[in-house]
Amino acid sequence: MEINCIYRTDCLLGFKNIEDESVDLIFTDPPYYQSRAQNIKNLKNHKDVVTEFKFDGYASEEEYLQFIENVLRECYRVAKNGASGYLWCGDDFVSYINRITEKVGFQFRKVIHWHKTNPFPAIHTRKMFANSMELLVHFSKGSPKTWNHKRVNEMHNFIESPICMGKERKKHQTQKPLKVCIPFIEISSNENDLILDPFMGSGTTALAALMTNRSFIGFEIDDNYCKIIDERLKEFLLQSKDFQGKEPKVK
Repeated sequence: MEINCIYRTDCLLGFKNIEDESVDLIFTDPPYYQSRAQNIKNLKNHKDVVTEFKFDGYASEEEYLQFIENVLRECYRVAKNGASGYLWCGDDFVSYINRITEKVGFQFRKVIHWHKTNPFPAIHTRKMFANSMELLVHFSKGSPKTWNHKRVNEMHNFIESPICMGKERKKHQTQKPLKVCIPFIEISSNENDLILDPFMGSGTTALAALMTNRSFIGFEIDDNYCKIIDERLKEFLLQSKDFQGKEPKVK
């Protein structure tokens, strides 16, 4: 498969074209399945709460978890020995996903907490606290081969940042800020390494890879999201005239 390319296909089909033990890092944000949907449909247009009601087409929790297991099993196959992986998830399923990573052969390492400093505020009638946290599961294929230690206060399993705003914000409901992705990519990979994202979404992993002199490969099945990625890649090329890698594209 071509590097610096995002393929418009279901990831489980795309995986068939990736060689065993060829990927240095997995960094991905799969669909969430959360079961509090029926009570907050009136909030469906708000960026920060959309994942609390969107079921992403899964008929049940069991179906969703089996899908995640199938994806992680393929991730294990294509990961090099010593490769790390990072997977975003909501608090509903984090314990299940921790166990699934180990079931398919990975070592579960740590849950990282992203505190969103500007979440949608708690609504009195819901009698619930504001949803200000998202979780990032760190796992590895054996002991991590790459571990680029940063300053001590940057090596916490906690990172704080607002949700995407301003020019970085695209029309993607669960877009992750570059600020909360790049540090972990820098810690767990080296320049020229290959990063895989089976769920490219708005293309944040691709941009983070290019900005840190890594390569990427990924999949995205939604045509609208592919358009967003294509636009972001073109913006990157315009702003990075000295870019020397293989021109990134959506294929």
